[in-house]
Parts: sequence; C-alpha cells; structure tokens
Amino acid sequence: MNLVEAMVASAMFVTSSSCSLQLWSSSASWARQAEAQQQQAAKLEAALLASQAQLTALAGTAIAADCTAASSWLAAHLQSMPSGEGLVHQVSAEPGALVRVSVSDANGLERQRWLSPAAYGLCGAQPPEQGDATT
Repeated sequence: MNLVEAMVASAMFVTSSSCSLQLWSSSASWARQAEAQQQQAAKLEAALLASQAQLTALAGTAIAADCTAASSWLAAHLQSMPSGEGLVHQVSAEPGALVRVSVSDANGLERQRWLSPAAYGLCGAQPPEQGDATT
C-alpha cells in the first residue's frame, strides 16, 4: 500500500467516524427532548387529574338546581385550586353547562378536559334547605 492509498483510507475512516458521531449525538439529543416532553405531559396530566379528583370528592352533593349555575360555581371552585410550579391553570364555564379545565406550560404544551356537573350529580336536584326538618 502506498502513501496515497493510506491517506485516502484514513480520510474515509475519519469522515465516516465523524458522521457516525454526529448521528449518535443528534439521536441522543432527540431522545432527551422526547423524555423531557413526556415528563412535562405527565405533569400536566397529573394537574388535570387533581381537578378531576376534586370534582369526584364533590360527587353527589347538589350545588344548584340549574346545571348552568352549578357549572359557574364549579368553575370558580376549580379556579381557586393552586396550579403546579410552572403551570398555567385555566378554568371556564362554557355554554351547555360544561366546565373546561385547561393546563399549559411555558413550552406551549397544553392538556384540557371538559367536565359536566350533571355527570357528577352536582345539579338537577334542589339543594337541601337549612331549615327543612321534614326528612
């Protein structure tokens, strides 16, 4: 093997090694980003589950006879809950007696749920009166 062949072989080896390292580095970086995004999505889901757990704790308690009034009360109640660190928690009463719970982060990742007070028994029945002794 002469000097020219050795130089070409070593240049090819260095080039292929460099390309392999760049591919490995970019795939490792992508994997780290995907893992961080997955962890953030889990954090958002946990915040939504906390809102749903609060709603489940209230299940069966008649808040108002009108579901629209119950959804307004529920929206105010869920809005007062603390949001997690770095999360923006938005709750709104929507038309149709629904409550929209949305949680987002600084990166633009967002999760939301639509909740119905009627599904949890928070409306539809007249709330018990304080002075009612007929039961």
